[in-house]
Amino acid sequence: MTALKSDTESKNTTFEERIMIEKDRFLKFIKERNDFIKKLPDMEKKAFIASIEEMKESKDKIERLLMQKKSRKSIDGLLFSFEELPLFGKEYWFMKFTSNNGSKRQFFLMFGRSAGDIEVNGRYVEDSQVINDRTGGYCVSWAYDDAQRWITDDFGTIEVTDGKINCSNGDIQADFYGSFPKYTLSIANGGVNICSVDIREPVDDDYDSELSEHFKGLFGYRLANLYFDFKGELFGRDFSGKCYVQKVVVVGPFIPWKWSRIVFRNGSILTYYIPSIEVMGLEYEIYNSMSFYDADTKLMHSFKKATVHEYPSEKGDKRWVITAEGNNVFVVTKSYCRESFSFKNDFNFNYVENLVEVMDLKIETDSKVITLEETGSGLGMVEDTSGFVI
Repeated sequence: MTALKSDTESKNTTFEERIMIEKDRFLKFIKERNDFIKKLPDMEKKAFIASIEEMKESKDKIERLLMQKKSRKSIDGLLFSFEELPLFGKEYWFMKFTSNNGSKRQFFLMFGRSAGDIEVNGRYVEDSQVINDRTGGYCVSWAYDDAQRWITDDFGTIEVTDGKINCSNGDIQADFYGSFPKYTLSIANGGVNICSVDIREPVDDDYDSELSEHFKGLFGYRLANLYFDFKGELFGRDFSGKCYVQKVVVVGPFIPWKWSRIVFRNGSILTYYIPSIEVMGLEYEIYNSMSFYDADTKLMHSFKKATVHEYPSEKGDKRWVITAEGNNVFVVTKSYCRESFSFKNDFNFNYVENLVEVMDLKIETDSKVITLEETGSGLGMVEDTSGFVI
């Protein structure tokens, strides 16, 4: 979610002043880049020629990526493989587990790599090359288990074999394995089990998985999503509910987005996704979607014109008010835990994961009005992003 400016700042800053601010930032970046190039005059032409060749190579890799998707369309084919990343390419595995027993327990694991160097949380990660089905990358894992608990935030080694992914760094070992629609995730620290869950397709649910891709020119994405149930242990206690497992290959920059996935006690799920771009301090949406899966009727409802308003709190527990299609959707969420991450590569991109609970809910469909009385309590994550990074 793009950081919101205060009312005072927006009133006192004119449109012309915002243009000058953005112009000064851009000119500063150009000056710093030119000063660097001036120190290496003999290499400027070579670097320019090399960049052209790199773009040609990237185009070839995109074409190979598109050819691969036609011959390997299964979810397992994407989950258990490394893609040949072109310029601006990124490859990540993202897993989130949310309890639906009335507690606030949630667990998160993310690991991945990128083509080209990037700084993640202050650590410089070099271009990740795959050698013998292994590569370097970055791994983050944390949880809320009656209190916020860190598991890892560091470099890692990612190994992919047929039907299994292993990510390790130091004493942390994370294994994800299986075949559609049955998987297992196991994480240990120094041989001591942290999390072990069996992941299964929901019973009698149509809303369980998807495989999609979209490329236009040199940019696009390919992803697999699993919306499954899970059951197992977290820190030695029973842990079950709904999980979201994603493998995504993105070719392009990180731009700001608003995203959330809320799981309700009865199995209903609310999701919205609103990516945007910032131009001279102003935000422009490039896509807008919201969906609500009603577990009672087994029906999916889609809504247009979703809006998300953020309200900071003096206590630190932010609130979000989400609406769509006039008064058809009204949701209020409140954060109870958060973690921040930063990505740097010429530009900066900030990413905050907020664990939230639902304070109020009203969703009108063609046949009924849904409130918290029907769904039970709701938990999930709100992603709060700002900036830009290649």
